[in-house]
Amino acid sequence: RDSSMIPQTPPRLLAALAVLATVLVTTAARATIVNSLRGFDRDEPGWSGSIAGAYGASGGNTDQSTFEGSGRVQWRTGANTLKLIASGKRTTSKGEETARSVLTHLRHNYDLSERWATLTFLQAQRNPFQRLDSRTLFGLGARWDAIHGDELIWSVGAAHMLEKEKIQDEEGGRQTTRMSAFTSLEAELSDGVVLDALVFYQPRWSDFSDWRIFGMIQLDVELNHTLTLFTNYLIQHNDRPPEGVEQTDWTTKTGFRADF
Repeated sequence: RDSSMIPQTPPRLLAALAVLATVLVTTAARATIVNSLRGFDRDEPGWSGSIAGAYGASGGNTDQSTFEGSGRVQWRTGANTLKLIASGKRTTSKGEETARSVLTHLRHNYDLSERWATLTFLQAQRNPFQRLDSRTLFGLGARWDAIHGDELIWSVGAAHMLEKEKIQDEEGGRQTTRMSAFTSLEAELSDGVVLDALVFYQPRWSDFSDWRIFGMIQLDVELNHTLTLFTNYLIQHNDRPPEGVEQTDWTTKTGFRADF
């Protein structure tokens, strides 16, 4: 690319992004694995992002409501890409809070070629309903686009990940290293209709029987150049969760996303 044609980052915007990233990371996220591969413009330089929201409710024998919102922002210049992701979710049943999650994720990619890129990420997590006071992740690895066409993109990647955890009612903390491997498929079924599938696998290096997995399948329907309707199914499994916590969680949701 001709660097003279790439928008320059205003210093105040860079400073604001750094402050926002610091605040979000130190407030601690409340999720296990974040989908950082979607919701971004792959080619255009400068700023891009999206805001999404979803709401669900039930009544009668089950009185439950769930609201979820998320935002993504990206700065791309030359071979460098910086991404910041934040999301929140709250569920109540008969006036009692039954689930709460807030997630933040900061990631950098450097394009080595048209199909190869490095990846570096920092993530903080917390989930009081899973006895997780805090979990901090730092990872370094690479991604390869095995297929990168106009209608089909298939990527695989892996990273070495340092993990620090603090569990409720446990003294001290835990520290370990894991592999974080993923594969993703994005297929355009027709004009404005995209099928998205993604799987993350995270075993502990010293004991591959201690593993986690995250899977997602999503359908996006573009309503106009800005607004998209989406529906998805997500499943997470932790083979060795804290005592009293279920191994598997799954969710479905439908909502709208506005891209900018």
